Amino acid sequence: MKSMGKCDRCILFDMDGTLVDSYEGIYNAYRWAMEQAGRPFGGHAFVKKAIGAPLMQVMTQLCGMDQAQARQAVGDYRAYYARLGKRQAKAYPGMEETLRRLKEAGCFVGAATLKNEGFAKEILQQLGLAPYFDIVCGMDQDDRLTKAALIRRCMAAAGALAEETVLVGDSAFDAQGAKEAGVKFLAVTYGFGFRQPEELQKYGISNPARSPGEILQKLSLPRAM
Repeated sequence: MKSMGKCDRCILFDMDGTLVDSYEGIYNAYRWAMEQAGRPFGGHAFVKKAIGAPLMQVMTQLCGMDQAQARQAVGDYRAYYARLGKRQAKAYPGMEETLRRLKEAGCFVGAATLKNEGFAKEILQQLGLAPYFDIVCGMDQDDRLTKAALIRRCMAAAGALAEETVLVGDSAFDAQGAKEAGVKFLAVTYGFGFRQPEELQKYGISNPARSPGEILQKLSLPRAM
């Protein structure tokens, strides 16, 4: 195995669709929440639009709920996720090796996710990925945090400047959050978003990572040997 050079960067990861394939649990949690609300469930088409977005935004903007209805639906979603959904996630193949090599290179590794912070930590722990993270920053109980705010919280913990920070993510919400926080963005195309070339073009993305192993390459770090 080749030795890796010192990495003094702050590498942050989105979670759903980037670190882990959590689609099954998210799909089932949305289905449960819509059933409890007495609303039709739009299936895969709905979930693909909703995934990666803040839950309150999904309930109000995509489902047309008022604030009280949305908070109840978010509560139902999280109740299902706490019971079953969080156990239905799996790490993408090669992700553990990528995280390990980032830590070997001396990188500060964090997660900046709109998923509930408690769920995020539990999932990383159950998948054996938690030891690779210096910090996990997720959504608060009041659903008030933005992706940009989570990125800045990670940066503060790392003592990192914006130019030293990269967010790795799979969706437009990640790209926008990175832009708002003033940090670099590395898109991945193996997750839930960025499936079509026009999606990448919209955000000026020309060199995405197509696998967890390619993340190292795009960050100018060698892949596993």
